[in-house]
Order: sequence, then structure tokens, then C-alpha cells
Amino acid sequence: MKFVYDKQVTAPMNFTQLRAFHAVAQTGSFSQAAQHLGVSQPAVTVQIKGLEEALGALLFLRGGARVELTAEGRHLLALVPRVLHLLEEIQHSVAATRALMRGQLRVGVSTPATILGLLALYSSRYPGIDLVLQDGNTNELMDDLDGNRVDVIVTSQLACRKQLFNLPLGRQDIVLVARPDHPLAERQKIEPHMLEKWPVLVREEGSVTRAVFMNAMRRAGIKPRIAASLGSREMVKEAAAAGLGLGVVFDGEVGRDDRLSMLRLKVDADLGTEVYLSCRPELAELGSVGALVRLAREEIADKA
Repeated sequence: MKFVYDKQVTAPMNFTQLRAFHAVAQTGSFSQAAQHLGVSQPAVTVQIKGLEEALGALLFLRGGARVELTAEGRHLLALVPRVLHLLEEIQHSVAATRALMRGQLRVGVSTPATILGLLALYSSRYPGIDLVLQDGNTNELMDDLDGNRVDVIVTSQLACRKQLFNLPLGRQDIVLVARPDHPLAERQKIEPHMLEKWPVLVREEGSVTRAVFMNAMRRAGIKPRIAASLGSREMVKEAAAAGLGLGVVFDGEVGRDDRLSMLRLKVDADLGTEVYLSCRPELAELGSVGALVRLAREEIADKA
């Protein structure tokens, strides 16, 4: 058989070709290599020919009782074990990731109270998966999801993006928080017109919390007295605890803080929004993201 090469790579080499080359080089025989790999001899021949064409080099001298490596073949043989070992490591790593024995899950969170318990359960069930949490408002986290900086987000949403997978986790409603010694702290419900007199602390522009609150105030014909716009729920609560005003947050964000009393608004307008777990549709059933989705569904079913 005569081989003619122009020293130009015509096709990419692959893992199967390298395994076939290594087996032939080790056994000195196409038939023994085929037996070792559990494939037919013609299959090995095809793989070696494809590798030689990809490299533009003759790797074996055929014709004798035992095939012999050419100079190019000997040079390649010195490199192939390292390549095969690396490829096997990649295969094992991917297999471990698929089995949820190792890996990472990046979660963007705008409403921690709705997801932290679920993440604690996830961590106990899949201890090999490292959780990386990122805070932000809904718009920021949507951008992070689009930019592949997070794998999944848990956010309050006024309207779901239909191109995403969206799993509803529950509802949150707007409340006010204030120091226990605030003049309104003893009231069970606050009339909206009172917010024209007492300073109010709201979230930044682009926040769903702010949007829901301001929309409700507009529908009620109220122009609240905004004392400050703050960049996180923690800042709103800290400012309220310091006595700067009535903080506007979702009820799921209040937590246990003896420095704050929770007050509800007496309005006809809707003060709530749904919290969703959102991710790319192709990831909703796969790997670490799919495991979180399944666990969330189990928790929802248990509460039903």
C-alpha cells in the first residue's frame, strides 16, 4: 500500500484515532490492536489512515510481520500518552459532574428568604457541588444570566421572560419596616396617605420592589415622601433601623430583626409579585441546575 502526503492537515484528529494509534504502536499489530480495543481490524485501519491524513505524515511502515513506527510515529508516541491521560481525566471529570459528585452552581438571588432553605437542602444532598451565590436586583441578575455569569436566578418578576424556563416558587407582598418606637409602629395597617407625611425609604430604580410599591401608590393617587433610594434590601432595613424612615421591602425579606417592626399597607391595589426560579431552558433538566429544579419541584409538591 502506497501513501502520499502533502504535509497539509486536511481534517482534525480525534480521541478514537489517538487510541487506535497508541494500541497499534504498543502491540505492533493492527489485528492485536483491534482485539485490545474491542473493534474490528478494518475499523482500526480506518482510524490510523484518518490520523495520518490529519497529520499529513506516515506513522507506520507496513508490510512485515510487525508494523514499525516511522520517525514521525515515534515522535507522536512520545506525546500521545499524555494526551490520552488528559482526555481520560476530562471524561472522568465530566462524568463526575453529570453524577453531581463535583461541580459548581452559580445562583443569582434577589430574594434570599425564598431560596436559602432550598439551597441548604441542596447542599446537604449534593455536598460535592460548590454553591456560589450572587446578590442583585432582578434586572441585574437577568443581565448576569444572559451573560452566563450565573447558571440560575431566583427573582421577583412582574412578567416572566418567555424564552427562559420559569418555575414559580411563591408570592411576596410589599410591607413597611420601622423602628419599634416609630409613631406608626403600633398600627396593624397603614393608610397610604400617611406616606405623604412620613419619610419612606425605597429601593433603587430598576428594582421590582420599587416598581410594585410605586405602581400601587400611583393607583391609590398617593405621592409618597421619598427620603432616600437605596441599593439593596439590607440598606433599606439598616436605614429604617437607624430611624431614617419607613423601609419598603417584600415580606419575605424582613427576617428576624428585633430592631424592626413590620407594618402592612391598607390599599386596594396589588402589592405582591411572584418569585421565580429561572434558567436557560436547555439547562432545566441537566446537571447541577436540573438537580435544583427537581428539588424545588419536590418542595413545592410537599407543600401543596
